Amino acid sequence: MDFNTVLISIQNKLPRDGGISGITLKENFNKLSEDKKRQAIDKIVLLNLKNPALVFWVGSFFFGTFGVGRFMIGDTLLGFIRLVIQLIVMFLQVVIDVPEDVPLVVRGFGAILLFINFIWWIVDLFLVGKKLRSQNFAKVHAIFKEL
Repeated sequence: MDFNTVLISIQNKLPRDGGISGITLKENFNKLSEDKKRQAIDKIVLLNLKNPALVFWVGSFFFGTFGVGRFMIGDTLLGFIRLVIQLIVMFLQVVIDVPEDVPLVVRGFGAILLFINFIWWIVDLFLVGKKLRSQNFAKVHAIFKEL
């Protein structure tokens, strides 16, 4: 298996920067000796690069308000914050649906959290995939640094 085949197979998991990341990896690959080139190809093939499409659809689009996309890419703190915000919003929704008089402060707080969570979900639709692609590139690039 040659490097071009490997690069084509992982291209959809790398940053969408007009091929600059692929060119960078190819230049780093060409600087290696023949033995190290084989080692690099073997290591790249064995890398467990995450699929940005899966993270987008499952982690960000369907379950993004719960922070699943952030958890999937390793941003556990932001994922936890998103999860807590969503749980508070869900709790407040149950409280507000109770027919008793709910203070305006509680309704306003719930509406603000709902708005924040919605905006954050929209932003994460773009940022999570971009960060994952950068992480994948960093993993591949690290192989060249260690060889």
